Amino acid sequence: MAQLNSSADYIILAGPTASGKSAIALDLAAEIDGVIINADSMQVYKDLHILTARPTAADEALRPHRLYGVVDGAERYSVGHWLRDVQEIVQQVRTQGRWPILVGGTGFI
Repeated sequence: MAQLNSSADYIILAGPTASGKSAIALDLAAEIDGVIINADSMQVYKDLHILTARPTAADEALRPHRLYGVVDGAERYSVGHWLRDVQEIVQQVRTQGRWPILVGGTGFI
């Protein structure tokens, strides 16, 4: 496993839809024992799987993914909600000695 020499708490991969972020995140997570965390404002919703190019179930089975498809479409979920949730997840992941990898392209980061 590769070691990152950094005082950072997390890694961010950001870019436009269909730019390859998810594939890069999977490769990186495998290399550094990372956990992929959604930072896309639409991929948090359960009902928008196809419209948002959310990672497939097969991709999600390869490495841990968090905050994907966790919110019902009728539920109100703001960037404030996301910040609360992501801070808790980042802390959990770092406590496990793993790298949080935030991946997104719309809205939150």
